[in-house]
Amino acid sequence: MLQNLLEGLLFSSPHPVSLGEMERVTGRNEEEILRALQELKQSYEAREGALAIRRVGKKWQMVVRPQYGALLRERLRRSFSRTLSRSALETLAIVSLYQPVTKVDIDLKRGTDSAQALRTLLRTGLVTVCGRSSAPGRPFLYRVTEKFFQAFGLEGEEELEKLKRLLGEKGYGTAQQIPGPGRSGLAEEM
Repeated sequence: MLQNLLEGLLFSSPHPVSLGEMERVTGRNEEEILRALQELKQSYEAREGALAIRRVGKKWQMVVRPQYGALLRERLRRSFSRTLSRSALETLAIVSLYQPVTKVDIDLKRGTDSAQALRTLLRTGLVTVCGRSSAPGRPFLYRVTEKFFQAFGLEGEEELEKLKRLLGEKGYGTAQQIPGPGRSGLAEEM
């Protein structure tokens, strides 16, 4: 019964669902919900169907399995490529890798002003203001949102940490080493 209720909740939600929301809807405690989610996840894995249950940060979501979702992900990426400019995509990459980060730091890494790109990313909900720096003038700090993780098929911060380690292994260990626009580097390798 609880698994069916959680399955319906995850299926009907366009966004990842928090444990707190699941507790409110089901009237069950976190331990029962986590156990039911794990069982539900295992049953979806055993079926080997097109859908899967997965954790997204501290929330849960029903998703299309990667092996069946390649076409969908490619369409989503193309959609973002059409809606986000190259400067917005560069800015998004910097925010995701160096978060929390100020606009000044982003500008230094890109070598150009990022105000318009940041406005676009804030408007699309891929980036959010997460506080203020202690630097003079107390500039805003930016970080990626859950929508970013959803859009790019990432489970959360752990996967970004793996990407940072991979970049370090490829010799892009510091901000100064990451190639900027028009320079040979990681973009050509991907």
